[in-house]
Order: sequence, then C-alpha cells, then structure tokens
Amino acid sequence: MKTINYLFGILVILLMAAGCGKDDEPDVSIEPPVFNLQKSSAVEAVDLGLSVLWSNCNLGASSPTDYGGYFAWGDPTGALWSGDGIIYNENGYSWNTVNYGGNTPPNNISGTELDVVAVHWGDGWRMPTYYEMEELMTKCHWTQLEQAGVKWYEVTGPNGNSISWPIAGMYFDDDTHENTRFLGGPVYVNQGAFYWTSSISWKQSDMRGYKINPGVLTAWIGLWVGTEGNHVFRDYVRAFHLSIRPVHDK
Repeated sequence: MKTINYLFGILVILLMAAGCGKDDEPDVSIEPPVFNLQKSSAVEAVDLGLSVLWSNCNLGASSPTDYGGYFAWGDPTGALWSGDGIIYNENGYSWNTVNYGGNTPPNNISGTELDVVAVHWGDGWRMPTYYEMEELMTKCHWTQLEQAGVKWYEVTGPNGNSISWPIAGMYFDDDTHENTRFLGGPVYVNQGAFYWTSSISWKQSDMRGYKINPGVLTAWIGLWVGTEGNHVFRDYVRAFHLSIRPVHDK
C-alpha cells in the first residue's frame, strides 16, 4: 500500500506540474462556468451493498456518465470561484477567508449548511464522508470503460449492483487573479477522477504539486486513475473545484 501511495503521489505531482508554468495570463473578464444544481430526473439511489445508497449521477449531471459540475469544498452556493483572502507564494498557500469553510471548518460538513448537496437536493441527500468513500473504494470492483473517446469507471458493489463514475478531471489554481484564479481547467479529463469527501484533513500537507502553510486545513478527496480504478486519498485545497457524488442514508 505504501508503494501504491508513493506512486500516486508522484503521478499527481507530474500531472499538476504539467498544467503550471503558463506564460499567457487568462482573460480576467471570463465568466466562471455555471452548473445546474437541481436534482435531475435521471437521479436514482442505488444500493451497492454498502452502508449508504449512492447516487447514480454526479452533482450537476443529467445522466450517469455526464461529468456534471465542478465544485469547491464548503461552498453551499455551488457557484463560488473567488480567491479573495487566499494567497499563494513561494511559501505555499495562506488562508484568510470566510469562504470554503473558513479558517476553522467543521471536521465533517455532510448534511450541514455547508454541504452543497444537502442545500440543493435536500430530501436526505448529502456529500459522502471519508469513511463512506473509503468503503466505496475498497469494497467495490472498478473497471474502466470507454466510448467515443470518453472514459469512465463501472463500479460494482458486493451485491452485484453498479454505478458509473465519470473521469471528469478538475479545476485548480493556476493564476493570482482574485476572481479567476481557480479557473485552471478542466484538466486531467479522462485521466483522473477527483471527488470530494465531506471530511476535513488536519494533517500537514507535503509537496504534491503545491505547498500548504502550517495551519491551513485541507479536505480529503478520493482520486482514481488507471484502467482498474487504482485509488488513493489525497488532501486538497478547499477552493479547488472537483466532482461530487451524493449519497443517501438507507
């Protein structure tokens, strides 16, 4: 497992480094993307034989293989892209903002007023916790499929039921403009599936393509790459914009 985690760490650094070092500044007048936050009629709660039911669609998606939206952690509006109060320099990220959970976020935002799924879908839907994501990772069989150049995973649970898992990539920080700095993307589409959990990380991050100053809290994500859905947990900057897959209690 340590070898797998090490290899994934190297992969993530290489992937993120490939997206950096751009000489051209982005057009600061660009408007951030807007994603539909209403629950699609295509959404179903699927029992995979795990502790919770999993949605068959991503947040913002209109079908199981649709990428859906890209969202920051701790943003109940689902539309926040501002970098106000978040500084990045050679020493790493510094955090002085009430956005994205603020300076002292809860350990777990699932089902709270900071949970974009709970706020917009309601009816018991929420973000998955670290432990619920871990269960999905370790107890299901992951197989990569491809059609017309689009890749996704077919996730089969212990009971034989399955869901699709788009490999939608992510948006991350590639500039310092306050209102567009987190619009670096989407990158790694068809390469990496980056999905938020609702759980904060209290560990001090090391160098994984970006630095984190002491005291800046990150949140846990699940990351999948490879044809067999090789997976690992990583702690990411809360203002990065990733996919979210809702869950529902049984």
